[in-house]
This record gives sequence, structure tokens and C-alpha cells, in this order.
Amino acid sequence: MTNENMKHLIIFFSCILILSCQTKKTKQISVKNDKIDLLFKKKFEHSLISRGNNFPDFRYSKDSMDLYLVSLHENIPTADFQKKINFSIEKIKQIEKLLENKNWLHYVNGKPKPTVFIATQKDGEKLFESSIPIANEIIEKIQDELPIIKQKFNQTEISKTQDFEKWSFLILSNVLMDSWQIDNVEREFLKKDKRPERHGKNYYYSIMENTEKNRETFGIYGNQYAEKDGKEISIYGNNRNGKQLITNENVISKSDNEIFISIAEDFKPKLIKLLNSNSEYINRIFRETGYQNEITFDEFFIWWYHFIYTKATDIMNDKGILKIPKSGNFEYEINE
Repeated sequence: MTNENMKHLIIFFSCILILSCQTKKTKQISVKNDKIDLLFKKKFEHSLISRGNNFPDFRYSKDSMDLYLVSLHENIPTADFQKKINFSIEKIKQIEKLLENKNWLHYVNGKPKPTVFIATQKDGEKLFESSIPIANEIIEKIQDELPIIKQKFNQTEISKTQDFEKWSFLILSNVLMDSWQIDNVEREFLKKDKRPERHGKNYYYSIMENTEKNRETFGIYGNQYAEKDGKEISIYGNNRNGKQLITNENVISKSDNEIFISIAEDFKPKLIKLLNSNSEYINRIFRETGYQNEITFDEFFIWWYHFIYTKATDIMNDKGILKIPKSGNFEYEINE
């Protein structure tokens, strides 16, 4: 091969290399743009855990501030978000400053990160999967306590006209793990009397993707409320369209509620001990999921706990330990 031919060959391969690099760079930009475009097509919902006059005092969806936090969680470059929404650098800095003042954003190694809990569909799948070991341990404890729980239920006025199976969803899920119990989890596992402070208010906050049809985000069980005959009716479940509000037959009297409280209190030390024994595992999930780089342990756990008890509830339903109503909801009324 002559020197001239070798020279042309080198130029040819150089051109291929340059073209290859340019193509790869174009593909990378396309992937980034696809990611931000997809983000704006997804459905995200907001939730908070609070009591009293503790809630956000600003419009978090204005200027797509909530989506900006999701984009930071997804490690999408700020420049891509800025280009998508057509904001100036100054406008982005204003948004960051506002979110920082509200304690919804902080800086880690100079980069903005959310301080509220954010979960995409992919995050939710990982959180459910990692919740299985703890959920199964909770179920074992519930099964151990089931004879005593049923015995206490039989002391209620409710038991005179209705059986335990009908109330099993409310008692084994909501009473043992959620509404009657979550304050105990905060105080005795997280060792917290106050929720995170944000602009003078105290609350936990989440932004989560919802791909469910007419169901709560990730199918998580919780309380909804509706009004009937001038009274507030509680609805425990995850079906948003299941608010049929039948007759007020599921009434919890003051004395029956005291029994429910005692059922939750009896189970509390078992639950707290179980969570404490899993502290190392819980901290490992906190690290491995990447939430350690964004939010506090408390903020992470309180939301992950919702995934844990939801998974435990679903497994117990599959095993026939409790019975979830076909509607996905259980309506009830507490007489104070």
C-alpha cells in the first residue's frame, strides 16, 4: 500500500470515527429529550401527612415546580427542563430559591435535589418488591395475634350483628397498621413528635406517579372521606370511584372504638420491635434506592411504610386472612 493510499485510508477511518461520535452524541441528546418529554406526559399526584393547620402555603404546581423536582429526582439535566418549559436561567434560579425557602429543595454537592418524597412507577415497583420481607414478618405477627384480636372483636357491639370477616380488612389493615397505628410508628420507631418543618408548618409530602385507573397511587390503601346526611363518612381503601355510600350500618361506637384502639395498642410493641429488628435492612434500602442522596430517613420511611402495609394487606387477602371488599373500599363511621 502506497503512502498516498495509507493517507486516504486514515482520513476515511477518521471520518467514520467522527461520524460515529456525532451519531452517538445525537442519540444521547435524543434520549435525554425523550426522557423530559415523557416526564411531562406522566400523571403525578401529591399527598401529605399532617394534622391541623399544617400544609403547603404556596402553589407547588405553578411553573411546573413539582415536575422540576421530579426531573431532579430523575437526574434530568436542568438545561433540558429549562429548554422544555422555555424558561430563562434566572427563572429557574427563582424557582429553586422559592423551593429551597419552603424546604422542598436543597443542594447536595452543589446540585439541587428534592427534599420531599418522589416516586415514579419504576421507584414504586422497587419499593413494593423490597417491602416483601418486612410485610411477611408483619403478617406472621398478625397471625400469632389473630385469636386474641378476634376475641376482642367479639366484645364489640358490632359483633352482635356482623362477623369478623366483614371487618377483617379494616381491623387487620387500618387498625393494626395505618390510621390507628401510624402515629405510634412515628413516635416510637422514628422517635419523632413533630413532622418535618417546612416554612413554619410541619408535614410530610410526596409526589408520586399514578398509572392506576380510578385507584389511589400505586394502589396504596388509605382513608378517603365523603359526606352523607350531613355526616362525614370514612372510606378505607384505594378505589376512588367506589364511594357508593351505602347505609350507615358500619358504625363504630365510642366503646367499640376504644376496643379498636386497644387492639392497635396491643399490637404496637410487636410492630415496633419488628421494625427495630429490621433497622439495618431498612437503612440499606434507603441507601440502595438512592433516596439517601435526596431526603431524610424519616421522610423516606414514612412513605415506604405505606408500601409495606399495602403489600402486607394484599398478601393477607391472597391468603384469606382478611377479605378486601370487591369495591376495594370499606365505609365506616365513628361516633365520638
